[in-house]
Amino acid sequence: MNKTKVFLATLLAAGAILLSSDSVFAAVRCETQYGGNEVCVTTGELQIDKEILDPRYAGAYKDNLYLTDYLFKTSDYVTFKLTVKNVGDDTLNNVRITDNLPSFLFFTGETPHEFTIDHLNPDESESFEVKARVVAESQLEADRICGVNTAEVWADGDQHDKDTSQVCATKKVLGVSVLPETGDNTPLIIFGASLAIAMLGLGLIKVGRKIA
Repeated sequence: MNKTKVFLATLLAAGAILLSSDSVFAAVRCETQYGGNEVCVTTGELQIDKEILDPRYAGAYKDNLYLTDYLFKTSDYVTFKLTVKNVGDDTLNNVRITDNLPSFLFFTGETPHEFTIDHLNPDESESFEVKARVVAESQLEADRICGVNTAEVWADGDQHDKDTSQVCATKKVLGVSVLPETGDNTPLIIFGASLAIAMLGLGLIKVGRKIA
């Protein structure tokens, strides 16, 4: 009997902990890293995901653009997307988002880099676009440079999360790589040949008159 009572007491205590409003909520966010490996981190009810727009593909956002993926050039525009989601069971209030850039990027002013959400309901998400630009060549510290951008989010109840996105930049390469197309030159060639033949014919006529 004593063993049965102890077991029941333990079971009831465990249930009380699980049902308690003070119990800790844990969720997981996974991202693909360099080399294709996936890294997962534990988060709370509030999650933020930062992605970067890949200029090679229309509308394609990626977690990171590594040195071997794509190099932005000086003065290029860079677009980020911040997605905030409530993965818990309770409404989150006073949600605040901020974005931070590495030294070789600056905000263009076309979009904000700080945002607020009054209420974020369970399973609700909101996305924001942030536009930045690569600094001038004279301000770039190296020929090639990579940096980590960090976005953070807070909400009432000590909710906090952050996410990063890597971006790389390089100095512009001077010189013309491809000449512009000028179209079909065949008509010009025919005209030039016809003009030369006509002039040659006139010359022969003049010579013939002199001989006569």
